[in-house]
Formats: sequence, structure tokens, C-alpha cells
Amino acid sequence: MLRVAALGLAGSGAALWTLLGTAPRTDRTVDGSIRWPWLATGVAAFVSGLALGPTAAGLSGAIVGICSWCAANVVRSRRRVVAAESVAQFASVLANQAQVSRTVVDALETSAPLATGPIAQTASRLVSECRNVGVEAAAQHFAAGAEGTIAAWLADVVAVAASSGGQWVPILGVLEAEAAEVAATARHFHRHVAANLPQVGLAATLGAAVAVGSALVSPDGWAWMTGPEGQRVGLAAVAAAVAIAARPITSAWEMLR
Repeated sequence: MLRVAALGLAGSGAALWTLLGTAPRTDRTVDGSIRWPWLATGVAAFVSGLALGPTAAGLSGAIVGICSWCAANVVRSRRRVVAAESVAQFASVLANQAQVSRTVVDALETSAPLATGPIAQTASRLVSECRNVGVEAAAQHFAAGAEGTIAAWLADVVAVAASSGGQWVPILGVLEAEAAEVAATARHFHRHVAANLPQVGLAATLGAAVAVGSALVSPDGWAWMTGPEGQRVGLAAVAAAVAIAARPITSAWEMLR
């Protein structure tokens, strides 16, 4: 039992070290979507390692880790699409209201109730801040706060428009076009990149299933796979598979930052 536990711990460490060396980099201020893939990977590797040995730990940790990071990319990309579409919708409303409003604050007060999605609450809070402390102070407060990129974008819009005198209406028109382009880019990335990442996890799962299934149908093959040489070859194959799969996953994650 102690021998199996020791092998399991070694396999868990190998799997986690491999993932640690190739997993997407991100700062700690980003949302908590980076935590659950690590947790799922560690649990899968540890449990299977204690029960079946290092190859099982590496294999299960790699499969769960790859699939978890693919899912995390899809979720994050979808959130990005929702946020970008919300900003584009609000920018369109704000640009239209600018045509009939005297000031930026008037346009914001009229547009904020019409906003939908993640930016709705941010727009309402910014309007309230503009009334209480003024446009420039409100813009600086939101740009420096922890409200996220949507609030920073909105603060920049307000600050630039408020400081441009009578030329603020064309600025909002330009920003409307830019917000629409950002939303279109986010939709394109999600459709053609993020939504296809689960195929990487599926390929890794099918490859592992073929290898294990082939060993199960042959007593000699199973004996070799569970032996010392098979364990070493299996861990090397797992490390190579993780390194290969990590490239598209890492690239997608960095693009979503």
C-alpha cells in the first residue's frame, strides 16, 4: 500500500509539474476562472495516483487538465462576447442620444436606463458619480477602481467627451464604431477559436482511451503498461501530449486577457 501511495504521489507531482510548466499565464487580478481547472486537475491526478499508480495519475491529470482549460477558455470567451456586445449596444444608444443632448451627462442620464448586460449597472453608477462629484472626478474614480474594463472604457469615453467642448458628439460616433468592431472581433474569435478548443480535449481523451483499451484486451500489454518500463513510457507520453495541447490553449487564453 505504501508503495502504491508513493507511486501515486510521484505520478501526481509529474502531472502537475507538466501542467504547471505549460499552463496559460495570467495575473491574479483576473476573474476566478483559472482556479477550478487547477483544482480539477490536482484532484484527478491525486486520487487516481493513489489508487492506480503514477501512469494513471499522469493520464487522468492530463486529460482532466486539458479538458478543464479548454472549458475555461470557452466560458471566458463567451463572457467576453457578452461584455463586448453590451458595450456596443450602449455605445450605439449613447451616440444616438448625443445628437439631441446638450451635455455628456445629459446623454448618459438618458442612455443609462436603456443599457443592457454587464454595462448597465456600471453606466448607472457612473451617472450617479457624475451628479455627485462631477464628470472628471467620476471618470477618474471609475478608471482607477476595480470595476473592470467596461467601467474603464466608459470612464475614458466620458473624460474625452467632456474635455472636448462642442466636438464631443463626433467622438461618441467614433467610439460607437470601435465598440461594434470589438464586439464583431469577439464573436469571430469565439466562433472560430474558442468554440473549437473542446476538440483538443476530445482528441486527448480518445487517444488515452485507445491506449488503455488496447492494453486491456491483451494480458501481456496490460502487464507491460503497469510495469516499470510501461510506467516510464506512459508518463513521457503524457508529458508530450500535455505540451502539445498546451500550445493552442495558452494562445487562446492570452488572446482573451
